Amino acid sequence: MTQPSSRHGGSLVALAALLALSAPVAAQGLAYAQALQQAQEASGQVRNARMDVQAKDLKAEALAHLGGPALSLSGFTGRVATTFNFDTSPLANAAGSLGSVVPGGLSIPPIPNTVSVDRTFNLHSLGLSANWPLYTGGRLEAIHGLEVGKADEARAEARDVEDKLSTTVAQRYFSLQLATHAVQLRSAAAKGIADHQRAAQRLEATGLIATAERLKADVALDGARRDLAKSQSDFEIAQVALTRLLGAASPAPLSTPLFVNSASVGTLQSFIDAGLANNPAWDKIASKRTQADQALKLQTGGQLPTVLAIGNYNFNRSNDKLVQPNWAVGILVSVPLLDRIDRAKMKEAAILDQQRVSALEEQAQRDVPTLIESQWRALQNARAQFLSMDSTIRLARENLRLQTVSFQQSQSTSLDLTDARLNLLKVETERVQAAYDYVMALARLLEASGQPQRLAEFAQNADIQIAPPAE
Repeated sequence: MTQPSSRHGGSLVALAALLALSAPVAAQGLAYAQALQQAQEASGQVRNARMDVQAKDLKAEALAHLGGPALSLSGFTGRVATTFNFDTSPLANAAGSLGSVVPGGLSIPPIPNTVSVDRTFNLHSLGLSANWPLYTGGRLEAIHGLEVGKADEARAEARDVEDKLSTTVAQRYFSLQLATHAVQLRSAAAKGIADHQRAAQRLEATGLIATAERLKADVALDGARRDLAKSQSDFEIAQVALTRLLGAASPAPLSTPLFVNSASVGTLQSFIDAGLANNPAWDKIASKRTQADQALKLQTGGQLPTVLAIGNYNFNRSNDKLVQPNWAVGILVSVPLLDRIDRAKMKEAAILDQQRVSALEEQAQRDVPTLIESQWRALQNARAQFLSMDSTIRLARENLRLQTVSFQQSQSTSLDLTDARLNLLKVETERVQAAYDYVMALARLLEASGQPQRLAEFAQNADIQIAPPAE
């Protein structure tokens, strides 16, 4: 790239060296697929979503055997005070009947009907306790099912975050490519106008043009320099945005250029079918339906009996057997009669949750195809816009050539030549912008249809790739 005038020569030399690294032929440039991988590794949102999935999966796994047996070892040591009550009424009655036959007139002291003995002693106990839910009305299975539904929802959310990140990476990656083209186009325009301004100075010196014509060339050059400075600022902003998104220490040259597929990448119906099968919204809805179904089972089961098999074995073999049995086994049945929770209303709320999920699914059945069709048509429009601009660019280049020759022969004004050059810059910029619009429409279409990973594939196989302007 030839350098513009000396006023900005130093900065433009450095910028030109940096931009040269962004050419698609760069052997060590950062491809879009690599940028996407780096962004996923650097994204706090992606890491948070993935850890949420792991945490909820662990919770679901932890409750997988909720309906199985439980065994615990328990021990106790301490000092115990208790009262033993003995029924002595049979002995008292017997003593009363013997009183009349005792020789010597001896009297038998009265015997109470009960005798109570207070005792304080040390107690040591060690035992095994077991219980096994035999029937809970499906409540335990519902609790586990709720956690599975939450894990599935977290998984769908994580996928949605990754899909949105793919579109964000595409936007920043190809925005930088667009900014690169803008700088190079405006740099070439500034160089051309600078050449024109020097030619105007020579023509003025020889008296072939008026001073006003040379001043118009000066004004055009100053304007081109301002536009170039703005495009340089836009380039630096886009570069910083991508670098920070990737979590990189320094900017890297890009190797995937802006592109356009001259043929359609697929029919509208094919993308709608893909979206109805792959959009993360369906995974979210399915997980919410699972949770609503399990919540209804949980509330229904709360009105049913609970049956547990229980057992206990005491290892203690001291003389304290009156206090602690050696073992016990049995069946525990619990039937709810009065509950502090209104189960009927809880069940009604769970049914409403199911209906809410159904309403959400019906809305998504309309919204997803609508979104896909909108993005598909935007893609077709961008493709048509790009393909229709070749003749416009050829005309603008030919007009610039004719105006250059005419100006040199004093047959056109400085303003005519400047307008021709700026018009070429305008149509070339619009063409690159159309390519960017095409890429972003494709990225959004792929996100809506649940297949954002295909953007790198389309970029690699595109038959039109927008190389930077020749230096």
